[in-house]
Amino acid sequence: MTTRWICFLASLVAVLAVLPADPAHAFGDKVIPQFVNGAGGDGTTFRTKIDITNLGPDPSTRLTKVKVLFFRQNGAPWQVPTGQGNVSEIALNLGPFQTQRIETTGAGALEAGYAIVRNLEGSTVYAEDYQIALTVFYEVLKGGSTIDTVSVPVGAPTLVWVFPAEMAVSQNLLTGLAIVNLSEQQNQVTLELWSATTPLSGAASRAGTTNFSLSARGQAARFLNDASFFPGLANFRGMVLGYSDRPVSILALLQSPTPSGVQYATMVPAYADSLRRNTYLYLRQGYPLDADVPVSDYFLNEDDQIPWDLLYETVSATSRRLVPRQGAGIALIGVRNTSQFDNDVTQEFLRGLSYTPNPVDLSDGSPNLANQMVFAVRTALGRFVKIRIAEVITAGTERDLSLEVFVYR
Repeated sequence: MTTRWICFLASLVAVLAVLPADPAHAFGDKVIPQFVNGAGGDGTTFRTKIDITNLGPDPSTRLTKVKVLFFRQNGAPWQVPTGQGNVSEIALNLGPFQTQRIETTGAGALEAGYAIVRNLEGSTVYAEDYQIALTVFYEVLKGGSTIDTVSVPVGAPTLVWVFPAEMAVSQNLLTGLAIVNLSEQQNQVTLELWSATTPLSGAASRAGTTNFSLSARGQAARFLNDASFFPGLANFRGMVLGYSDRPVSILALLQSPTPSGVQYATMVPAYADSLRRNTYLYLRQGYPLDADVPVSDYFLNEDDQIPWDLLYETVSATSRRLVPRQGAGIALIGVRNTSQFDNDVTQEFLRGLSYTPNPVDLSDGSPNLANQMVFAVRTALGRFVKIRIAEVITAGTERDLSLEVFVYR
C-alpha cells in the first residue's frame, strides 16, 4: 500500500468520524473530507487547492462573506501553510461572480486533515443570493512536476446509493468505500455486489451481500476485499448497491495501476433516493415552473430568467396563460384519464409532438382550464415532461393549479 493511499484513507477515516450528527451542509456548511499538505516519504509532495465562487451577480446585494476553517484529524484547529500564511482559518469577502483560490504550499512533512467552508451570510428568497460553488482537488508533485490530481467531491446524505466497482487484486486494481453514519444512533448498512454478465442485455448476478453496523457518528473506510466486507474478493466488475437504516455520507475510490505506480479517482455515487421524477406540484397563478426538477418558486425575481420553463401569467382578472420561457416549448394534448396519462402518454409519444413557444390560454371559460387536461413541455434543457391538471383551485379571481408532473430524464 503506497504513501498516497495511506494518506487518503487515513485522513478520510478520521474526518468522517468527527462529522456532526446532522449533515453539516444542512446548516450551510460545506465539508471537505480530504485535505492534505506536505512531502511524503517517496519523494512526492501534496498540496490542496480550493476554488470558491460567489454565484451572486448583483453588486448591490451579493457580497458574500465566507470563512474557511482547517482541522486536524482529531478535530483540533490546524495551522496549514497556505498562500495567506500559516493559518487555521481564512475569512473572505467575495464580490459578484468572484472566484477565490486557496492553496497550500506543500511545505513541511505530509499531514492530513479536513476543512469546512462556512457561508456567513443570511439566506434570502432568491436562489443565487449569497450562494457559493466549491471545487476542491489535491495536486501530487514529484521532482517539481505534477504527476497526478485527485478531486475531492462533497457528498450528500443518502439512504440508498450505487457506484461502479472493479477489482483485480493481482493487478493492484481496487475499489474502496468510505462511509459515515450521519445519525446519533446505530446504523445498519447493507452492501450488495452485482456482477456485470454477458450478454449485457441480461440481468446482473448477485455476487455477494454483507451487513455491518456503524455506531453513532461512526465510520468505515476499506477496500471491498477487506475481511470485514468481502474477504477473498479477487476479481469483480459490476456495481455496489448499498442501503442503510439512517442517513450516511458515501465516497468511493478507484485505485488503478500505471507503469509508474498507482493512481486514484474519487467517485460520487448515484443517489437512488434522489431519482424521483414524478410528483404533485402546486402552481400558484403568477408564479414560474421549472419542469426539469420540477419546482415552483413562490418568490419570483423578474430578473431571474433561468431556470424557469413556464410562467403562469396573469393577464387580467379573468384572463391567464402558461407562457414558455428560456427556449422551452409547450404542446397541448387534451383531457386524459389516469390510465391514459400513465400508459399512453409515453416518452415516444411526447417526442412526436410539435412544440411551440406560444402561450396556452387558461382564461375563464377556456376548455384548457379543466381537470385532467394534459399538456407536454420540452424544457430548455431538452427534457420531455408530461403534466396533467389534477385540480383547478379558485382563490378569488385567481385559478391556481394542482399538477401531476412526470419528467423523462
